[in-house]
Amino acid sequence: MRSMLRGMLAALFGTLVVLGAAAPASAEAGDRITNFAIDYTIRPDGSVDVVESIAYQFASSGRHGIFRELITRQPFGDGSERDVRYGISDIDVQSNDAPDDVEKSKHSKGFRHEWIELQIGDPDETISGDRASYRISYRLTGALRTVNGVPELYWNATGLGWDAAIDRVEVRVAAPEGVVAADCYQGAAGSTQTCQAEAGREGATFTAAGLAARQGVTISATVPAGSVRNAEPDVVPAGTFAGQAHLGPATIGVSVLAVLLTAAGAIGMHRANRDRRYAGVPPGVIEPSAPVVIDDIERDAIPVRFNPPDLPPAVGGRLLSSGTASRASAATLIELANHGVLTINATPQPGKEFAKTDGLQRTAVLADLSKAPADYRRAFAQDLLEPGGEIVLDQPDTDQAQRFQKASSALSKAVGTQVESFRAQAGPPRSGLLAGLAALVVVIGLIIVISQTAPAGAIYLVPGVLVVGGLLFVLARRSVGYRTPQGRALTDQVVGFRRYIETAEAGQLRFEEGQDIFSAYLPWAIMFDLADRWQAVCAELAAAGRIPAAPIWYSGPAFYDTYSAGSSFGDSLNTSTTSNSSSSGSSGGGSSGGGGGGGGGGSW
Repeated sequence: MRSMLRGMLAALFGTLVVLGAAAPASAEAGDRITNFAIDYTIRPDGSVDVVESIAYQFASSGRHGIFRELITRQPFGDGSERDVRYGISDIDVQSNDAPDDVEKSKHSKGFRHEWIELQIGDPDETISGDRASYRISYRLTGALRTVNGVPELYWNATGLGWDAAIDRVEVRVAAPEGVVAADCYQGAAGSTQTCQAEAGREGATFTAAGLAARQGVTISATVPAGSVRNAEPDVVPAGTFAGQAHLGPATIGVSVLAVLLTAAGAIGMHRANRDRRYAGVPPGVIEPSAPVVIDDIERDAIPVRFNPPDLPPAVGGRLLSSGTASRASAATLIELANHGVLTINATPQPGKEFAKTDGLQRTAVLADLSKAPADYRRAFAQDLLEPGGEIVLDQPDTDQAQRFQKASSALSKAVGTQVESFRAQAGPPRSGLLAGLAALVVVIGLIIVISQTAPAGAIYLVPGVLVVGGLLFVLARRSVGYRTPQGRALTDQVVGFRRYIETAEAGQLRFEEGQDIFSAYLPWAIMFDLADRWQAVCAELAAAGRIPAAPIWYSGPAFYDTYSAGSSFGDSLNTSTTSNSSSSGSSGGGSSGGGGGGGGGGSW
């Protein structure tokens, strides 16, 4: 579903780029049209068949072809609050001496000027020599107008947008009953310079010569009254942003409704997936017989807990937040060490630097696998240590790093499975289903509207993004689900114990003299990202002789004096294990394409 929505959004932006931001082609300085012949055949139904014959001389060789712009909308006279639209169809391009492939594209400027661009030629082939001839034909509607009851073709034949100079222009107009009057004007925009024009029973002819770039020829051909039908232009109100985007009660109403439905779906899904808790008992108490209610207790109201919950630290930390998943391997290693499953040996490595260890390379050595709890922790120790009895934790070789990655992946999956047993999912409310339907309808509608109204139609991206974002929220909230009453109670225990680790000072800790409270709680401190603080607090206790000077599972330099300020054993161990869990290493055994990242590029 997410990939489909991303594809729809990509299609929307692609449509805007293609239809609204296409860059026009440009001619080369020095190009000339040696002869520009145009034939207009006015049909009885008021449409006009047009044939343009263009003899083009390029300023240099190596060109692909030409482009031609044909107006489809423009203001209906200077200062008019109305626009006139022209229909152009049945476009055909032929050339006997050059590639005549044609690519049609629509363009606009503001909200009142629109045109079709014909890019003629082959992008993979250039013209041999510097001359080529083209024949462009098309059907034109809306060009005639009626003045005082008499139909007239008053038409800018060549257009004023040519970058090339035009040596000679020949225009011929044929009509069902001939042409009764003809006028011709040439030059830049607004010029009143006349050119040659003749009218008669066979039609009318117009000729002009010596036109510079950005100059053109305009003709007027009057035909007998009643000789053609539909001699009226297609006049519409002047283009505006609202009109171009089709803003109105229907489109605005649908957009607002879709956003409101999505918001209702998101709110409904959020409420449906709020945690449940046991009512009438203190936070953290598991009482299956108690009624179940929606959780409405603030975290600050959860009391401090002086002992860890009856959960593995990796499970408890991840139940609190999915963001702790990367710390599970380090926490589980310390937990296993505290159980007597393994020892950790730290060996100075002069001249080498390791992750926050001040030159120590640490190795986990298997001691007694039978002491591991008979769950994922034993499997983790077995996967990690049994193959060779030990594993280097700081910059291991490639084989060991791959073993660590595999064991950590299995650990993460097992922890996730346990955490999911304390969660549930609520089905989407009806508003959620309506939101999904509204999102699909709006996104599909956006593609259609923007393709017809770009760039003004881009305004529909606003409700579209809101709708799609709301739908993604609904899907994400649905996938996360909520904590069951038991899961919520256990999470309260974790929250309370975290506050204890976070705030307790050395003189406030509750434990029996000589007990290694550092090792017992260090896995939790790692999961809470409080390992630095926990070691600093316990260093005071060790200095006072209240706890051992070093954990029983550790061998190496003085434990509490080894790490530099701002670091700790737990913090550095988490850094090393996280690196080992996410990369197979490259020191002395990498491969092309290995490691993190990737990509490529080139040129066109």
